[in-house]
Amino acid sequence: MQSYQSTSGAPTTTTTTSLVTPIIWFDKEYLNSNEGLLKIVVIILSLASFIVAQFGPNNGRVGFYCFTSMSAFWISLTLFGLYAFHVVEKMYTFPWILGEFGYSIIWATFYFVASLLMLIGGGVQTVAAIFGFFACTIFGYEAKRNYIRHQNNEIAQGERNPPTINGLKTFKFCVYFIE
Repeated sequence: MQSYQSTSGAPTTTTTTSLVTPIIWFDKEYLNSNEGLLKIVVIILSLASFIVAQFGPNNGRVGFYCFTSMSAFWISLTLFGLYAFHVVEKMYTFPWILGEFGYSIIWATFYFVASLLMLIGGGVQTVAAIFGFFACTIFGYEAKRNYIRHQNNEIAQGERNPPTINGLKTFKFCVYFIE
């Protein structure tokens, strides 16, 4: 960290550093964290809703529901793996929190629409719709959490000390690439 004091009364600035580990490793603590548990619940709900939807008749509503549930399953499973093995920490220049916010909003909307359509069919499709509404709620909660994390200028994984100006924390920083 470097501090510069100006004699003209200009603010003092402090640089920020991001702490990341250079290796990929499995983090058991991620499994017990709120983010990890939410991903696990979304993965299980998406797979269960896909399986239940397969017992209904094959039509466009079921097709859209199956697309929604299986794409949510695979994307969430991929994100879970990336976070559990700290790959996200290595690719810190990508806006992971914004990406997850967009993904959560889109799939909450998809699950809501698909679940409403499944309610039309009745029977076993109603059970799939209930699973879908639970998944929609969890995706909405994840979107809210990611929005708050983005507003607080948090990073997806790792540690970062925010810069300060005259003792006040600021949240703007620059990333320099060294070749």
